[in-house]
Amino acid sequence: MKGSVLALTLLMLSVNAFAAGKIITVSKFEFGKQWAFTREEVMLECRAGDALFVINPSTLTQYPLNDIATEQMKAGHVLAKPLDVLLLDDSANPSQKMSLEPFVQRAMTLCQK
Repeated sequence: MKGSVLALTLLMLSVNAFAAGKIITVSKFEFGKQWAFTREEVMLECRAGDALFVINPSTLTQYPLNDIATEQMKAGHVLAKPLDVLLLDDSANPSQKMSLEPFVQRAMTLCQK
C-alpha cells in the first residue's frame, strides 16, 4: 500500500513537472527594442493543439498569442482577454502595434518539448 502511494505521488510530481515545462517567463531585458508588451515581463505558454498564450504574471490574466488560442477564447474553452490591451504601439509605425513574431517563435519552442 505504501509503495502504491509513493508511486502515485511520484507520478503526480512528474506530470506537474512536465506541464510546468510548457510555460516560460520572458522579460523586456531579453528582447530589448522588440519588446511588445506594456508589462516588464510576461509568461508564454503552449497548450494542447499549439495554442499559444501570454500571461500577465501579476494578475494571471491570459491573452491569446495565435489564431488557435484566439479561437479557443472565442469558443469559451479558455478564459482570456484580447491581447490588444497588453500591446505597445510601434514607435516606427505609430498606427501599428509591435510585432508579436519573436514571441510566437519563442512560445512555439515550448510546443516542441
